[in-house]
Amino acid sequence: MPNEKTSVDQWVRNEINNLNIPYTEQTSDITVVKNALKHASKQGGTGVGKPEFVFTINKQLIIVEDKPQLSELIRLSDDQKVDLQIPAATAKFAVNGAIHYAKQIVLNTSGDDFSEILAIGVAGNYENHKALIYQVSRDETANVNIKEIGILNDWQQLSPSNFDEWYAVNVLGDLSSSQKDELDLKQFASKMHEDLRNYANIEGENKATVVSAILLALFKNKKLTSNLRGENVPNDGQIIYRTIEDFMESGKILPQEKIRIVMSKFLFIQNNVALNSFNKKLNSTPLHYFSDMLSSVIHHFKKNTEFDILGNFYSEFVKYGGSDGNGLGIVLTPKHITSLMTELISIGRGDYVLDPTAGSGSFLISAMNRMTSQPYDKSTAFSNNHIKQHQLYGVEMQEKMFTVAVTNMILRGDGKSNLKLADIFEINKQDFNTDSNGITKVLMNPPYSQGSTDNPQLYEINFVLHALSLLEKGGKLAALVPQGTMIGKSKSEKIFKKTILNNHTLEAVITLNPQTFQEQRAGTQPVIAIFTAGYPHNPKKQVKFINYKDDGLVVKKHVGLVDDGTVREKRDFLINVFLNDQPASTKFLVKSSITSEDEWLHSYFYFNDSIPTREDFIKTQQDYLSFKFDQIIHGRGYLFSESNKSSKK
Repeated sequence: MPNEKTSVDQWVRNEINNLNIPYTEQTSDITVVKNALKHASKQGGTGVGKPEFVFTINKQLIIVEDKPQLSELIRLSDDQKVDLQIPAATAKFAVNGAIHYAKQIVLNTSGDDFSEILAIGVAGNYENHKALIYQVSRDETANVNIKEIGILNDWQQLSPSNFDEWYAVNVLGDLSSSQKDELDLKQFASKMHEDLRNYANIEGENKATVVSAILLALFKNKKLTSNLRGENVPNDGQIIYRTIEDFMESGKILPQEKIRIVMSKFLFIQNNVALNSFNKKLNSTPLHYFSDMLSSVIHHFKKNTEFDILGNFYSEFVKYGGSDGNGLGIVLTPKHITSLMTELISIGRGDYVLDPTAGSGSFLISAMNRMTSQPYDKSTAFSNNHIKQHQLYGVEMQEKMFTVAVTNMILRGDGKSNLKLADIFEINKQDFNTDSNGITKVLMNPPYSQGSTDNPQLYEINFVLHALSLLEKGGKLAALVPQGTMIGKSKSEKIFKKTILNNHTLEAVITLNPQTFQEQRAGTQPVIAIFTAGYPHNPKKQVKFINYKDDGLVVKKHVGLVDDGTVREKRDFLINVFLNDQPASTKFLVKSSITSEDEWLHSYFYFNDSIPTREDFIKTQQDYLSFKFDQIIHGRGYLFSESNKSSKK
């Protein structure tokens, strides 16, 4: 018998206790449920059915069965449905037993109260376990439907405060509140794009500048819109400009030279005729109208969301008509990737983080959120204010993106914003005046497709090489680059790769979902490359090459990438493989020594170490026969004749 304190039973009991809800074991205190289980034995007799745990959350009945071995989680029939044979499946497998009990309840109760039940099967032990959820429901014709909901990784999703949203997303297929917010913001950005063009003739980069200026002014004065009256002196643009100027100066938000750079980008809103002229259709100036619109989204910046709101605006503004974004190789990083990269290099409260190609600042936002959400002990850790003001650094060479990044960081609560308007290749370690030992972590997404044989400095791999030189010895770098960067076809790229190995260590390359950039750059095949700075690469080192194409995210029309229910499980597995050396098949992980001549990709080193099954053999035969038939009907039957084979020897 397993030890009670370490059994899966005890683990499930602890998880349910943490939900702070009443529950029963081996029975139910709900009379109709108890009656429905009177003759529901999973052993096949007429005895009482005794589920391991029964409880309700927000009026939803939930049944739990558990087993001590992972192999006892679920049994499927030949047609891949849950096997409900009694007792071969129901008594020996957790999911099957839970569904059996749920089915008996929905069939033996009347009305709608228990016409639908969630059945959870759990198998394993205290340390290593897995839980699957199924929905069991009775339709109007008394048929029972069984639907797989997915893996339950975090039982707190079932807490009374979280359950309704979890149910809406996982059972009903709705969007989560954060997904709804993001979709609303994307639609809002699309409308802003049209309105800025239609009502003010604003194009290109100036759209993002107008939005940034208004948001900063609203951040300073929530009642800004009421002050914009369309007068000539001062006009609305001058009021917005002066509000920002006063905010910057009085609050000492930025050093003086940075205030000058940012304010120079905002100057045009004072003099732009279209922005400041009364528009009959709007019954106000466009600036008044835009300020009124943006006042409805300013609160999103205070939610600590990792969704890059300003970056999304910028992306929307430049993606049409061959605008400057694509020409500059600007690819904005999705939030699930920025947060993943902060986790892969274990960014913590004590780190000093640099993004040397900062763009809109999304990596710095993600790093800040991770650092400030970690436990704080004032005797051993930096405060949130210290993190925001002294531990986040960025470099951006495009003035328009610099302005967006500065605005982004200010709106997120960064009162100092250690951002530099500079060329990364003109920056060295000494340019970062940290109050510690220098930069310890780098997150970056360098400009794409800018390098050439005539201008090799702009190859992505050279950005990575230079960024590594900005780190303290032992510091970690995670770079998001196209997979071609890891191949290095040109002579210059091979030299850069060799230089990296002579001075630094490649830890891993993770091949990502090909749809990662589907909204911006369809066809871009991204990877995450992870390095340790300052230690020459040991030729015998086994580098981890990981295939993470299947990350659980799928494209949903009009929404973008959405969770298919497996994201958490697959992400946790990736983290454990990389950070904790969890074993994995070669389809997911290959370890190999490398040289600068190799392609640093999973596909280059991958080998199939599984023994072919009979089905594999039959499929190969079928593929060959199909190929042969196709060649014969197209007049190439001679390829398969014995005389042809002999003549080729």
